[in-house]
Amino acid sequence: MTQDVAADDAGVARAEALLEVGRADAARREILAVLAADPHHVETLHVLARTHQAEDDFPAMRDAAARAVSVGPGQYEGHLLLAFAHVGMEEPAAARASAVEAVRLDPDDWRGHAALALASLGLGQPRRAFRAIRRAVGLAPESAEPHYIRASMYQSIRWNTLAKRSYRRALALAPEHRAALTGLGQIAATRGRLATAAGHVSAVLTAEPTNDVARAELDRLVVGGLAGWAMMSVWAAGFLGVFAMLPWMWLLVLLPPALWLLWATRTWRALSPGARTYAEHVLRTDPRARVRVIGVALFAPTTAGLAVTALRQDPDESWSGAMLALMAAHFLALMVSTVAIAVADRRAARRPDSH
Repeated sequence: MTQDVAADDAGVARAEALLEVGRADAARREILAVLAADPHHVETLHVLARTHQAEDDFPAMRDAAARAVSVGPGQYEGHLLLAFAHVGMEEPAAARASAVEAVRLDPDDWRGHAALALASLGLGQPRRAFRAIRRAVGLAPESAEPHYIRASMYQSIRWNTLAKRSYRRALALAPEHRAALTGLGQIAATRGRLATAAGHVSAVLTAEPTNDVARAELDRLVVGGLAGWAMMSVWAAGFLGVFAMLPWMWLLVLLPPALWLLWATRTWRALSPGARTYAEHVLRTDPRARVRVIGVALFAPTTAGLAVTALRQDPDESWSGAMLALMAAHFLALMVSTVAIAVADRRAARRPDSH
């Protein structure tokens, strides 16, 4: 009997070590071997739930955590894992019930308060949520994770200045915190600081090339940022080209594309070599990027035509038929591109593998 217990403990220890280095599959194999011999080993069920958590498999995590709670209802860890599983499955009422029980069992562990905060936010109770996360940060001020969770909560309600401050605090405590770097990248992209966003996302992908959240953010940066703003800069140039007959107005026609080129160059240089390769792949293969590139191709001829035709116009005379036709074509290209973008983005959102 003692040998069996020792073997189980050794199996759990090996699984935890594997989980620590990111090998969730191998850890789960170790855990399942222990559970085959002892299905009611509560610590093993906790580790099993954590292996599912590492892969964002929240239904499986919930099942494992629920088994752990049924075996050891007085153990804090099971209720905590169950709370986070419900948070991941967007079941805030169940998450809150589990989090409340976790806090009751161990009020001095910050993780229970963090789970309670996330559940309360999901229930539309921001005051309770931020009171709970403030308590979590107070219990573990030198741990990066509660600062990160508070930042993500701020970001979810678009309090980006406070989110940025908390992300930076998390990074000060854990300089390689990838989720915090990704969060800063998302905020920078939202504010139009694409070069800064590219730097943050590149740092994450350099350390973890398969990070799905960072790759999704890079997709957004390339498709909506570089390709999207390329299209709008060319269209804006065409709009200004209508007035190119006025003194020096032709210089303003060149301004939007020039600003985009400067912006895009800075962003591209901020990407790591691996991120650039991936960005090139997105531009070549992603239908959303293709639609925006085609939009640039549609706008470019009408933009050039408007500017050249306007330069030949007499400001004191009414617009020529060619000018009016080009104006109509330019606005038609905008409407067609807008519809195409909406369709492409909707289809991409429906794909099972879309980020």
